[in-house]
Amino acid sequence: MSRSYLAGIAALVGVTAIWGSTFPLTKDLLLRLPVADLFAVRFALAAATLLALRPRALRGLPRRTWLTGVALGLVYGAALLVQTFALIELPSSVSGFVTGSYLVMTPLLALLWTRVAPSRRTWSAVALATAGMAAFTLLSGPGGAGAIAAGPVLLTLFSALLYALHIVALGRWSIPAEAYPLSVIQILTLTAITGLSATPGGIALPTSPGDWAGVLYLATIAGALTFLAQTWAQAHVPPTAAAVLISAEPLWATAFAATLYAEPVTWPVLIGGACVITAMILVAWPGRETPGRPPEEPASTGAGTRTRS
Repeated sequence: MSRSYLAGIAALVGVTAIWGSTFPLTKDLLLRLPVADLFAVRFALAAATLLALRPRALRGLPRRTWLTGVALGLVYGAALLVQTFALIELPSSVSGFVTGSYLVMTPLLALLWTRVAPSRRTWSAVALATAGMAAFTLLSGPGGAGAIAAGPVLLTLFSALLYALHIVALGRWSIPAEAYPLSVIQILTLTAITGLSATPGGIALPTSPGDWAGVLYLATIAGALTFLAQTWAQAHVPPTAAAVLISAEPLWATAFAATLYAEPVTWPVLIGGACVITAMILVAWPGRETPGRPPEEPASTGAGTRTRS
């Protein structure tokens, strides 16, 4: 098992932990800011941060890198907007579980794309993480949600498919040398998508120092830093393993909510957390199926003749 693989695992765990910390903060900010407006401001500041740190990051890039970054940004942005639109008509617990179906879709897409089947251990991790997400969402959510319309569920399934496609494509196309510019291009694309969505009603900005601090955290730590870390990490970690690690997001969200907001930790949360942690361990120590390389990773990755370094 290579050091770069373990470093990628550690980076994705850190990214997911940061994403988990954003749940209570985002929920609070959305009481005062529209969804599209918050996303537009967040991604614009994230792009500005990365460009301020490396002003020459986008100079001299090959056309392929620009096309890759824009394509990844369009897929992620479409997934984000479709999921948010469908959430209006769905209970949050149902939306969370249906969105989490990307965990099952990711290895299937990876199989179709790479023609390399995930190992049995990886499939076991997928099953455990899926069970954990079910415990987090459906079992922990409020009962008696009533009839659920098929349309929003189908939209959410489509957003899950887009998230899975983003994970697989990022794993195939990302290389360490291009992690920084690829992150910037993705975020610029997201800024354009969310900005266009927010423009008709005018983009609302935070009005208090506390809200600005929250938006800056979402833009820099949970935006610029996590995009850069995920893009770099997925140059070393196969898509299915990355999806399993990312599925720990509800676990981190619950931990932060319990610590910072004294929310109760119920038995479904404990069971779900145990399943997800076990799945992460299975991914981090994949066994002896492919010595020196994580399971499911093809010998040649990337577009054309590109390979991972």
